[in-house]
Amino acid sequence: MERIIALRNEAKANGEPVLRDQSFAVLLSTVKENAPKSILEIGVNVGLSGIAMLLTEKNARLTGIEIDEQKIAIAKENYRTFGVDDRAKIFQGDASEIIPILTGEYDFIFLDGPKGHYYEYLPHLLSILKVGGVLFADNVLFRGYVGDKVKTPHRFNTTKHSMENYLNAITTNENLSTTIMDIEDGISITKRIK
Repeated sequence: MERIIALRNEAKANGEPVLRDQSFAVLLSTVKENAPKSILEIGVNVGLSGIAMLLTEKNARLTGIEIDEQKIAIAKENYRTFGVDDRAKIFQGDASEIIPILTGEYDFIFLDGPKGHYYEYLPHLLSILKVGGVLFADNVLFRGYVGDKVKTPHRFNTTKHSMENYLNAITTNENLSTTIMDIEDGISITKRIK
C-alpha cells in the first residue's frame, strides 16, 4: 500500500482529483468490512482507488467507468504494475450513458464521478446494488455548500441542489441505511437493507 500512497501523493501534486486521505482510509476500511466480490467504480481517474480496493479485497473484481481516454491508459498501466489487471476492466464513456445499461449486480459501488449527476444515477445504481451491498459516495457535502455551511456561488447551484436531492433520497428510502460523514468533502455510506 506504500506504493499506492506514494502514487496518490504524486497525483495530488500534479493536480489530479484523488480521493482525500481520510476518505480514502474510510473507503478501504468499508471495503475490508464488507468483503465485496463485485465492485463498480464511477470515476476511475488513474486507477489508484480501484487498485487499493482490489489489494484490500483479494477476491474482488472491479468494473470502472471513466470518460477520459488518457486517464484510462494510465489506469490500465497502473493495474498491470500492481498485478490486478486480470480483475479490473474499464468502460470508456459518459457515466450518464453507461450506468443505465449496466447488467449484473454489484455488492460495492464507489461513486466519485460528476457531482451534479449523483441524483440522476441513483435509481440505476440501486437497481444493480445487491441487497446487503454498499454505495459509497465521495464529495456529498460539496465544498461545504450542501447544508448551507458556506454561501454557494451561483455557478454551483445546480450541483448543490442535485446533491441535496441525492442525500435526501438515500436518507429517506426505507430500503436503505445511510451514514453521512462530515470529513473532508463529505462521504456517504449507504447499505441496501432490503
